[in-house]
Amino acid sequence: MQFDYVQFINEGYASQQKYAAKIGEWGPEDLVKMDELEELGLDTAQRQSVLKHRYNKMIEHFGHLTEESIEARVYVPRRSWKTNEPSYLDNEKLRKEFIAELFDILLFHRAILAYAGVTGEEFAKIAKEKQAYNQKRKDHNVNGDDEANSSPVAELHGDCDSANFLE
Repeated sequence: MQFDYVQFINEGYASQQKYAAKIGEWGPEDLVKMDELEELGLDTAQRQSVLKHRYNKMIEHFGHLTEESIEARVYVPRRSWKTNEPSYLDNEKLRKEFIAELFDILLFHRAILAYAGVTGEEFAKIAKEKQAYNQKRKDHNVNGDDEANSSPVAELHGDCDSANFLE
C-alpha cells in the first residue's frame, strides 16, 4: 500500500466541505469559489467576512492538531526506562493507538491546508524547496556552526534565516 500525501491533502478539500455543509458553514471549496468571485466584485465587507471565517477555521483546527499531539505524546513516557511506564514501544495495542493519534494529527494538518487554500501540489513544491534549504543551512548542526536567530518575534514575522529559503 502506498500513501500519496499530495492526493491526501487534495482530498481534504472535499472532506472538510462535507463537514462544513453538515453544520451549515462555508467549506474550503466555497472559500476558493469566493476567492474567484472577488474578481467579479466581492465587496470589502464580504471579503473580510470570508477571511475571518477562513482564519477562524484554521485556528480551530490548529487547536485540534495540538490536542492530538498531546494525546500522541502520552504514549511516549518521559522516563519509562526509570519508572517502567508502558509505552508504544512495549505494547502492540499502545503502538496502534499511538499511530492512530499521529494520523489524527495529519487529518487536522490537512484541514488547515484546505482552509488555507493550499493544494497538495503547492505543499509538495514548497516542502521540497524547504527541505533542500534545510540540507545546507549553516545553523544546523550537521552543516555548520552559525548561530540561529533566537528572537521569537523575528521568527513569528518571518524575519529569520529559515524563512529565507525561497531567496
